Amino acid sequence: MEEKQQSPRTGRRTFADTYPQGLQLSQETVSLLERKNKKREALTFDEVTLEDKPSMFHPNEVNVRSFITRKISLKSCGILSAAMDTVTEQEMALAMAKNGGIGVLHRNLDAQAQAQMVKWIRKKINSDGMIDKPITFRPNDYYSYLQKEVSMRRWTFTSFPVVDEAGKLLGLITRDEMDFVNTDDNPKLGDIMKKLDQIITAPEDTSSNEAYKIMKEKKVKKLPVVAPSGELKGMYVWGDLKRDVNNKDKFSLDDEGHFLVAAAIGLGKDDIARAELLVANGCRVLVLDSSHGACKPAKEQIRAIRAKLGDSVEIIAGNIASYDSAMYLLEDEQGARPDALKVGIGPGSICTTRSVTGHGIPQVTAIFQVWRAVQDFGKKTGYYVPIIADGGVRSSGDIVKCLASGASAVMLGSMLAGTEESPGLIIMKNGKSYKTIRGMGSRAAMESRSGSRGRYYRDGANQAEELTTGQAQKMVPEGVEGLVEYKGSVVRVLNVLVGGIQAGLAHTGAGDIATFQKQAALWTQGFAGIAEGNPHDITDVRN
Repeated sequence: MEEKQQSPRTGRRTFADTYPQGLQLSQETVSLLERKNKKREALTFDEVTLEDKPSMFHPNEVNVRSFITRKISLKSCGILSAAMDTVTEQEMALAMAKNGGIGVLHRNLDAQAQAQMVKWIRKKINSDGMIDKPITFRPNDYYSYLQKEVSMRRWTFTSFPVVDEAGKLLGLITRDEMDFVNTDDNPKLGDIMKKLDQIITAPEDTSSNEAYKIMKEKKVKKLPVVAPSGELKGMYVWGDLKRDVNNKDKFSLDDEGHFLVAAAIGLGKDDIARAELLVANGCRVLVLDSSHGACKPAKEQIRAIRAKLGDSVEIIAGNIASYDSAMYLLEDEQGARPDALKVGIGPGSICTTRSVTGHGIPQVTAIFQVWRAVQDFGKKTGYYVPIIADGGVRSSGDIVKCLASGASAVMLGSMLAGTEESPGLIIMKNGKSYKTIRGMGSRAAMESRSGSRGRYYRDGANQAEELTTGQAQKMVPEGVEGLVEYKGSVVRVLNVLVGGIQAGLAHTGAGDIATFQKQAALWTQGFAGIAEGNPHDITDVRN
């Protein structure tokens, strides 16, 4: 039996410490899902519900720390942002780390760009809260132009540095200046801005702690950061700094005290060099990005990473959705095993794998199947791993059902794609704000980026920058693209989700996730029960 481990550098409890006999589910849930398995009947989120139990806990008292790998746990219920090019780049990954989650940088980037994002995110712990590239205007821009931009782009902030052609700071426009503008005059910004000698600035090496002290002492809410040449290098905002100071206990940090970030890699030989570069720049979690994770190249990639990098990095393998696929990845004669398994074949809102290939198990059953495999493998070897549910989640209630079925964490795509921090611009349509989302297996993603092509099929095309006509015609997409409503900051989305999860655990009388999983009792429900559990018999006044 494998000995229990603690993270050697932090002393934090590991998955083995918390679950020495693997993650335990309630007998009621196991019995229900086993009966369904024997009948070859699969269940998804809407088809199950949980019974309430007496509780001694207020939801705010519930601890939702959970594991995403054998060594790494997160404070916000193990929430990962998906490795999609319309979901996670550096701004999303930073926001996730600042709010108790972790972002997985997509691989539709060249290796250097992906590694630079890792480096930037980790170093933001020193200048956290600084806006690297604030929106700027020129002194000859008219006030009406600024107003138009604010309105059209739906900006919620109202402070803008004014710079010259070389990027040198000349002044600052804030809400104070805007409130007293005579719009009939339509002045130039250079005439109404606070001049450089009227504002407090800081040198470019100013840390977030130093900025906080300066702003508090000088009672200023904006602090431009300026190089010796006068060039604007960034800007601190009091509201952001104050919020981060108050929320530091939620940060997801690595062993060295930097923000945690994960990155996706493929299964090709070139991806080993990518993995080495990512780890050299501080990445602690690699996600093997494959639509069918139980394959020979995946096993070979795990072996290659272990041979090159040892245990210096945690490996998440997937995607899978069955007992046999989980066993295939866990069993290895060389002992090269993943640190977590990611579950989900085709449940995502933008994924068409099930209709294209005819394969995929609904998520509740898929999670349970993989949980059974992990338990069986762990009983023989002492090696247990967490399960990450990837796809199909539409609410905090779905996340609670994932946990009850055997998952320790969830990966979210469409729920985060509409946030301010996701890549891409806000799109206006019929008076509403949207952002774009596309599956990594969509035609658009595969035609534009080689990383997406490598995820779904492997030939010369997956390395080419551009496809030939013949290659494009042979492409078989397994995803679509579309729009999702703009939701504002990811902080709001995560707060709502975590609050809902805490309430869900409290309904079962549990003060933490491990206790919840031992007590949670799943029931199946029919269409009438599903309808009853959603708003009904009212007119939605919002539309």
